[in-house]
Order: sequence, then structure tokens, then C-alpha cells
Amino acid sequence: MIEISSTQENLNGLFRFWNNLYDGKRFPAFEAVYQFVLEEKGETYYFYLSISKGKAKCGEGKHQLPSMTIYSPVAVWLDVASGKLNGIWGWLTRKYRIKGSLYHLKMLNKAFGRKFTDEEIPGAEDKIQDFEIPGKRVWSKPDKVLIINGSPRKRNGFTYFYLQSLIKGIEQAGTEVEVINLYDRGLEIRPCRGCFTCWRTRGECVIKDDAKELIEKVGAAYLTIYAFPLFVDSIPAKLKALLDRMFITISPAFVPYQGLTRHPLCDTKEQYTAFFSVSGFPEVEHFGPVAETFKGIARNSHKPLIATILRPGGQSFTAPAYRSYLNEILLSLEQAGQELAERGKISQKLLKSISSDYGVSKELWRTYANLHWALATKRD
Repeated sequence: MIEISSTQENLNGLFRFWNNLYDGKRFPAFEAVYQFVLEEKGETYYFYLSISKGKAKCGEGKHQLPSMTIYSPVAVWLDVASGKLNGIWGWLTRKYRIKGSLYHLKMLNKAFGRKFTDEEIPGAEDKIQDFEIPGKRVWSKPDKVLIINGSPRKRNGFTYFYLQSLIKGIEQAGTEVEVINLYDRGLEIRPCRGCFTCWRTRGECVIKDDAKELIEKVGAAYLTIYAFPLFVDSIPAKLKALLDRMFITISPAFVPYQGLTRHPLCDTKEQYTAFFSVSGFPEVEHFGPVAETFKGIARNSHKPLIATILRPGGQSFTAPAYRSYLNEILLSLEQAGQELAERGKISQKLLKSISSDYGVSKELWRTYANLHWALATKRD
């Protein structure tokens, strides 16, 4: 169980971490001892940092020969140490006081301002790739597309019913399609434990199941399409487990991306993501939460989301009264699959046709849907 550390423990951790920031290569001849006298709620804590012969060490207690003594409230010095408060500005505004020369105060930030190399922190210099920028992207028609079918009903549900037309279009473009049904009995995908072992072992997961092979397949695919029914505004559990397990493909570093922060990949290469989802509700707005989820997944996995294909009211449009509309939906899905393979995108006209309600009133839709389930319940 995680507990809040005491002030003493917190400061011990801070100075041990700070000690690792000493830049001995830039300042090998600099020697000094910094004594810290930190106060909080009537308690006084003594720590020191010493630099000698190109090495630094930290300690708890009073040093006999400090070059400089810093007197500060604990909260103020934590702000200085974290970079929230500039050390010189904090001193000028009398948030803390010193005993010693200003030279040593200026040198404190420099001497403990070490910059780490990419070898020391792999991936820290990760850059945004051209394929992640739509204006610089150059699409190549893939020889093969991977489809992950996350429907618990596998090939017997409405997800796969509509998905077949998308597959047909992709194949008409001359691209092979591999479909993996996640809910096949032979596939075991257990949830991520959140243990971070994969970060300590550079990509080795402690869980031994079928997720490893599936992650390798996704890692080799130029385009992966995730297909699934909408489950409580999200995705089915087994698909979520697989996506969580893909955590092993990212490095334990933090890099900037369009005003946000993300992790670099262990192996960065040009890859893309699309998703296709079917919902029982008639309104396309119900896909909003899962669409935002996949935007985030695509961003953080460095695999741009190039198509969002949505079919609301999936079951209702298979009813006899809507057969002509269904044919138009299936034809649009077929054309969408061909466009996606050939161009790496789908026209808005086709996407609108696939997700359209075709003018069927929601009141009428609800009446028929309620009648259908009332009769189905009686039969059961």
C-alpha cells in the first residue's frame, strides 16, 4: 500500500536524487559543501551536499565546514529543487536566506544541472516522425492489413456482419486481410498487472499468454483495424486487455508531443491505426467517448488514426423495412475499404453514408426496437 512519506523521508529522497544530477564532466574542479537548514511546522531538518574531486555526495545532519548555508522553509526549497521557483529569484525576494557568497548560490544550479545522454535515458530525444504529420505523410498501399475483431460474438455478431463488406473492399484493392477474432477459445489474453516489469526488462512481460504473439503481429502491420461493438460507451474487455498489454512496446521516458507528453516507442516505424465500431443506439453521438479513446491510443502509440468508421443502429437496419438502406450501407463500407487500402483515408461522403440514419425517425426506431425486444423476451 502506498502511503504519504514523512517530511524526513521526503527530503532524504530529494537529496539522494539531487546528488545524481551533479555534472562532474563540466565542473570537475569545483569544490563546495552546501549545508541546508530546512524548517516545517516547528521542526528543523539538516542535510548537506558536498562536491570534491569530481564527485558529489549527500548526507543527513550538520557538516563541520560548509561553504554555504541555506536557511529555508521546506516548501520553498522543494519549489526551488523542482524548478518551479528560480533559486536566485527566491533569494532576491527573501523567500529564503543564505550565509555565504552569491557565487556558490549561482554555482549550485549549474553544478547540479547535469544533462543526460540518449544512452543513459533511451528515447528521451524522440522526435515527431513525418508520417505522424498529415501534410508530410506518404501513403503506400499495404500488401496486408491486420484486423482485430474484438466482438465477443466473433463472426456471429453485427460487428462482423458489417465488417465483411469493409474486408471485401480492402481485398478488391489487391490487399490481403488477416482477421483475428480475439474471443476465439484458444486465445488467452490476461489483463495487465501494472507491475512495470516490462520497463525494467526492456519489453519482457511477466505474463505468459497469447498477447505476446498478437502484439508482435500488430507491431509488424502497416495498418491495424480494430473492430468491435460499443460496450457501455467503450470497448469489450478482452480488446481493452490487449491494448493495455501493448504497454510493453513503449520506453520508460517522457517526451513532448504537440503540447502534451507521451512515451517514445522501443521501435519506431511507420504504422497506422483505424477503428470500426457498431452500436445498438441510433445516434452516432454515442461513439464520442470511444472515438476520443482511440485518438489518444493512436497518439501515444505513434500510430496515426487514419479512419474512424461508425455504424449506429446496427441491428435495426437489418430489418426487412430498411433493406434498401442496408444495401447502401454495405456498398459504402465496401467502397470505404477500397479507399482505405489505396489512399490511406476514407472520404467524408462515404463515412456519412455508413453512419447515416437515412431519415428514420428516432421515435419510430424506438417503437420497433422496443417491440422487437418485448417479443424476444416473451419467446425466451
